[in-house]
Amino acid sequence: MTSMLGQRGSAGNVQPRRDRSLPNRTVHLVREPGHTGTATGDRRVRRTRQALIGALVELVLEKRYDAITIQNLLDRADVGRATLYAHYRGKDDLLLRSFEGLLEALDRDMDRGGAPSRRLAPARELFHHVGQMEEFHRALGRAHMLDRVYQAGTNALSQSIARRLAGLPGATPTDSAALPALAHGFAGALFAMLRWWVDHDTPCSPERMDDLYHTHLARSATDWSKTTNGETGV
Repeated sequence: MTSMLGQRGSAGNVQPRRDRSLPNRTVHLVREPGHTGTATGDRRVRRTRQALIGALVELVLEKRYDAITIQNLLDRADVGRATLYAHYRGKDDLLLRSFEGLLEALDRDMDRGGAPSRRLAPARELFHHVGQMEEFHRALGRAHMLDRVYQAGTNALSQSIARRLAGLPGATPTDSAALPALAHGFAGALFAMLRWWVDHDTPCSPERMDDLYHTHLARSATDWSKTTNGETGV
């Protein structure tokens, strides 16, 4: 986390950073913007969003979340008030939308390099990311913001899980509520496991958590696809 906070003084106090470049793990928190018409415009928007989320991460690690003001964000990110509100409604919106963007990127990465992944969700990748940002997530927990972040994550990830469930062999549900209900349940289970993992000091590896998640839920998803295709599974 030191690289995210910049230089530390001899007394352990965080000193302001002069270099605004952000580490890769902070960049990945930011939603990729849509096309603005020019590559230069796209890069400018990305830099602005990266600066804002980077500033928020640093400030959360330095002080209480509810004590962070919009002016704190503007000063740290070195952007104007109008620029911030052109992209976000406030610091909560910045936090939640950035986390949703991270999940979208992790989901896309699952399918890179060939055929679509057989996994329901990027559990391993998500646990790896949170493990790298553990101090940040603990700070959000102390601020009672982590449940809001994970609820937003549940809502966002349930959409991609629904798409993957619909792509399972034999998955032709006649009940229109079945697919979104199951997808929301699978997404909620992942974030419940993630919260347990953070609260218990990350007692096992991201790979182990991914295995636990998919060993049990993948079987449930397979059983569901069989029932929608007329198989009883008994």
